[in-house]
Formats: sequence, structure tokens, C-alpha cells
Amino acid sequence: MPRVPGGLLVVLAGVAAAAALAGPAAAADASRITPVPSLEPRVTQAEWQRLARRATFRPYALQAGCRPVRAVFYAATDWLRLATKLAATASPCAQYYISVPPIVGDKTRSRPDQAGRIRALGPSFHALAEIHYTTWQKWVTATASSWYQAGVEARRRMAAAGYDVAAGDTWAVNELSSAVRRGDGARRAEIRDFLRGLYDAAGEGPPAKGVAFVVGIGQRVPAATYKARMQEWLQDTAFWADMNAYVSDWSQEVYADVRSYAAPGAPTASRREALVDYLRHPDLLALSGGAASGTANAFFANASSALANAAWQWGSGFGWTLVPDGLMQQFVSAQVYALRNHGVRSARPTDRFGFAWAPRNADTLLASDFSQRTGAVLDRLSAAIRDSAADNPADPGFGACGSNGRNTWCAGDLEGATLSAGWRSFRTWSPTTLAFVSPPQAVAAGVASAPVSLQAQVAGVAAKPVAPVAVTLTSSSPTGTFAATVAGPFTPTLAVQLPGGAFGTAQFFYQDATAGAVTLTATAAGVVTGTQQLTVTGAAPVSLRIDPAASTLLPGATSTFTAVGIDQFGNEVPTSAVWAVTPATLGTLTPPSGPTTTLTVGSRPATGQVTATVTTPAGTLTAGAAVTVEPPPPVRVAAVRYGVAKRRLHVYVTVVDGGGRRVRDATVTVALYRNGKIYARAAGRTATGRMTFSRPASAGAYRARVTRVAATDRTWDRVTPRNAFRKPLRRR
Repeated sequence: MPRVPGGLLVVLAGVAAAAALAGPAAAADASRITPVPSLEPRVTQAEWQRLARRATFRPYALQAGCRPVRAVFYAATDWLRLATKLAATASPCAQYYISVPPIVGDKTRSRPDQAGRIRALGPSFHALAEIHYTTWQKWVTATASSWYQAGVEARRRMAAAGYDVAAGDTWAVNELSSAVRRGDGARRAEIRDFLRGLYDAAGEGPPAKGVAFVVGIGQRVPAATYKARMQEWLQDTAFWADMNAYVSDWSQEVYADVRSYAAPGAPTASRREALVDYLRHPDLLALSGGAASGTANAFFANASSALANAAWQWGSGFGWTLVPDGLMQQFVSAQVYALRNHGVRSARPTDRFGFAWAPRNADTLLASDFSQRTGAVLDRLSAAIRDSAADNPADPGFGACGSNGRNTWCAGDLEGATLSAGWRSFRTWSPTTLAFVSPPQAVAAGVASAPVSLQAQVAGVAAKPVAPVAVTLTSSSPTGTFAATVAGPFTPTLAVQLPGGAFGTAQFFYQDATAGAVTLTATAAGVVTGTQQLTVTGAAPVSLRIDPAASTLLPGATSTFTAVGIDQFGNEVPTSAVWAVTPATLGTLTPPSGPTTTLTVGSRPATGQVTATVTTPAGTLTAGAAVTVEPPPPVRVAAVRYGVAKRRLHVYVTVVDGGGRRVRDATVTVALYRNGKIYARAAGRTATGRMTFSRPASAGAYRARVTRVAATDRTWDRVTPRNAFRKPLRRR
């Protein structure tokens, strides 16, 4: 039976500081939490003693129907209560690793008298000495030491505080920052040296792989830029080879947001997959990268451990968990279910995940009430990990949600919550794309453009290619040319290079002699081609013409004329001109200036000219268009014929044009004489080139005279052909 350290109550007496957690001034990040071993020191002491005094411990072993898990927990505070709660409801096939924060006054010193208390809970429980990366950064600067020496010194201080690597304790670096992800400066080299020192301790202790807590981004934050930086990081083969050598658990901070989970009406499976997309996004992205991310993917397959979210009552820093404790219990259960389910479907032999634990009393509950509610969240988390280990081929991990297939613990709704869909994009590797980042331009023919900028992008944001990218620029225009400088020389194609391992923008200039829409194309091996539209306009005109060059009109008709400038390259350039007509009696122009004008001619035949004048810096340009006003083409009455039917006289008037073709739709007026006197008048249209009318067929001599023929744009010769008809008297 292990001896219970008598000083436990003294250490836990620091819980008085936990009262600060109950006040409204609680910080928005874990660095402002006052660490205490337990929020319930007496209750934790009693439970710890009960567990530590057990005569035997159930050894960790693979058991039929029990899925193993390596569970790594980050505890900003309350670490001993966390460990004790987990031990009280431990899975028989789990290994638990609980971080312990360093001394507040000097975070380079590991907190003493804690590792042994965690190990006393059984062979499945291990202490992690939190190694505060930012503080050790200051130590390196202050002591002029190397990062490797910092790692070795951290191992010395761990040992001095009672951490036993041989017994299963190890270190946990908190945290690899976004600067490491981005590759800023020497950050990656520094962390590699630091971890090497932590691993080998310069031979002063046994080598020990440890945990790397890795900063992430929130579930509801736009992730395009983050994805681009992640893809670049995943291709750093040397970095991941070192991580494989020094790190046992790559613990990515994925602090899920209740608002992206508890969507009213969302099916359980949909909630699960939305959580998987976020909780496992680094693994999914590394897997999708193929050979490009192969070293990282191999490392993740053995070491990736999602650090999920059990931190209750946070508005930022640990996701968003400002919800009732009942919904928080649902939330942690659902995360366990999602992680277990994905582990089985990914064919992982062992699940690797953990949770951040950082209780915060945002609702200013009484200390006893807050302790009870946070304890309930811990109890649910512990039970979910244990119960989800049961073999369930139909729905792996569903035991976290309840027994007998009932969804007791993976539901819960929050008004306004919606499932996040953006993280599904991490299942697909975004290719590097060449992108024109300067706005499309319009340039005059023969004039160099403003600088055109090109960069490599991933997921629509600037990227750092792993290797230099040799780009070839071409144009869809046969006369298009490129140059590296505005002074030239200009060539039909241009080779530029984007740097490897850094952000870079290539600039070039474009020039073309042919007006029109042009497509610029950037191509390179292994990347997606980029294009941009550019408009080439005509240069200053050197000559002028009028369209149409000549026009023949009927009296009163109109014609529109357009001034067209011609530049030195033969491009047509829309041009505004001053218009004139000679002689003035020919017609009127409207408007008198502009790119076009309309001429309305008079009623008499005539000839003349429309003139356009354009003033340029180089001189005055003039062009003319001939105008002819012709009389309308004639029409004539070809014949007037008669017929009698049913006691009616029918008169047929045929109208033809100068070519003898019948004229349709002419208006014809006729006076009909009988025996020399007006007998009838008639008017009608030549529907088929002939106008017809009828009157009663009285006996007598008939003659017709056409008095009017009107046809559009035509004139009548005013001649009626000879015609006559006699209707004899009817004999009795």
C-alpha cells in the first residue's frame, strides 16, 4: 500500500486562491488563472487516499472489447482533482497523462510534490511537467544560453521537482506558437533544439519523448490563411523528422465551440462529423497531401493527439463554452464520441486524444456550487472515456453518449447554434496556384503597363512555396510582350521566379500593339496555372476616317456617321469629332460634335459631303463622307383592266416599279367615268400589286383615270394608261 503524503492538505490549502475564479474579474485566458491542485481540496484528498490505498491496481493491458486510448490532459488548474476523477472512473485500457503547471513566480521551475501524487493513482497515471515555452525563451536571452541547454536545464529542474521519467512521467511544452507554424525567423530551429535537450537531457537522465501542446485557432474563425500556413509547415520534412525523434504526443489545441455543435435539429451523426472535421483537421490535411506531407503524416499516424475542449465557461481562449453545465456535459461526451469513432474508422490501433481543463466561474456562482458543477463535468468526461472504449462495430465510440444505444449524452441544443462546415476543406489538399494580385489594367497600345504582380497562393492566400517556382509568362495576343523593367527589353515570353521558403511577389511589365481583350497566363511545373484579363486600348489617332464613307439617301431620310481614329499600329480608336455638312442646304447634323452624328437630308435631290475634324497634340485630322440625295424611284400604272361578273363591273389597276415588278402596299385612287361622266370614285391598296374595286355594271362606255398613287420612298409618274370598256344594252 503506498504511503499517503502527509503534506497533501498543506499543498491543497492553496485552494483559497480558487476564490478568485468565482469573481467577475476572471481572465480571458489561462495565463490569468491562479493554479491550485483542486477546487475541492478535502473531497479530493479523501478520494485520492481511497484510490492510492488500493491493495492492487488493475494493470494496463489490451482487453477484448476494450479499445485502448492514450489520453493527454492539459490542466491550467485543478490538476489533482482532474486526475483523481479520471482514476475513479478509469478505463481499464487507457493511459492517462496530466500536466502540472510550473511555479507561478518562476515558470522555469517545475512544481514540486505533485508528480508522485499523480503516479500514486496507479500505473496508468503519469505526470507531465509543463514546460512554459515563453518563459524559457526569456531564460535563453537572459543567460545567453542555447535552446538545447534550455531543454537540458528544464529536465534537471523536472527531476529536482520529483518527476520520474523511468516511472512514466515526462515533459509537456506549452505551447508551440503560431510563429512556429508560420516558420518565422529561427522559431522552428529553436524549438527543435529545445525539444532535443528535453529528450536527451545531455545524457544526465534517460531519453524521454514528451508532449508538445500546439496552438490552434478557433472553430468559428475563417481558416483559409491558417490552412495555407499549415500546408507549408506539413512540408517541412526535417522538422517532422525531429518531431518523430523527440515527441511522443503531438497535442494540437482544438478547442471546439458549443455554438458550432449544439445546432437545434441537427442529427447526431452530422454533429459528430462536424466535430471530427475540426478536432482532427491536422491529421486529415496531412493525409490528403500525399508525398508532399508524407513525413508529417507518418509522424501524426503515431503521435497526433487532439487536445479537445472541457474548459467550461469561457468566451474565448478555450473556444466558447458559456453554457449551462448540463449542455457542457453533453458537449464533452460528443467530443469523446467523435474522436473514438474517427479513430476506429481510420484504422488506428490506439486512440490518442485528451482535453484541456481550465474551469472558470464566469457566472459568479458560489464556490461550493461552482465546484459541484465542474465536478459533474469531470465525472461525465471520465465516464465518456471509459464507456466509449466498449467495442461497438455498428457505431464506434457511441458508448460515450449512453448505454443500450440511447443518446443520453450527445444531444443538447443551443439557440442560434449552427454546424461548422468550413473545416471539411481540410480533408483536401489545396494546390499551390499562381495568382495575379495586382488589379486588371487597361493600357494604351505601344505603352508599357503599370507593374503587374504575381504570387503563389494556397486556398486563396499568399503562400511560401517549398522550392523556388520558375514561372513562364505568355499572352493570348500575338503582339503582346513582357519585360522585367519598364525600360525593357520586351519579349514575347518572360521567365520570372518566385522564391522558395518565403513569401514573394514577382513584378513585370506588359506591352502590346493590338487593341482588344488580352489574357495573360502564368505557368510553372507542379502548380496551378494563373490567368488575368488585360485590356489594350488604341493609342492616339494619326489618321481619321468616317463610317460609312459614302451614303445615298432619299429626300427626307437620315444616316448616322461615326468618326474612327486610326493609331500608328492600325488600331481603330473611338474618337470625338466636330461635324460639318456642305453645302449647308444638304441637310442638318445632330449633334454637331461627338463620336457619331446623324444627318437628315432635305426634300430635293442633291450631292454634298459630311466632314469630321479632330484636333490632336500632333495636329488636326480631317475625313469626309460623300452624300447623295436621289429622287425616289418611280412607280407606274401598268394596266387598267375590266371584267363583268354577277351584274357588277370589276376594275383592276396594276402598279409596277421601274423593273416591271408589281408594287405591294401602294395606295391607289381612281375616278371611273361612264359615258364621259363621273360614275364612281374608289381608293384601295395593292395587296398583291393590283388594286381592285367593283360597281354595278350599267350599260355604257367606261373609262378609268388614276388620280393618285402613293408608295413609300417612291414617286408616281402620274400617267394613266389608255383603257376603255363598253357594256352593251341588254336585248329583250
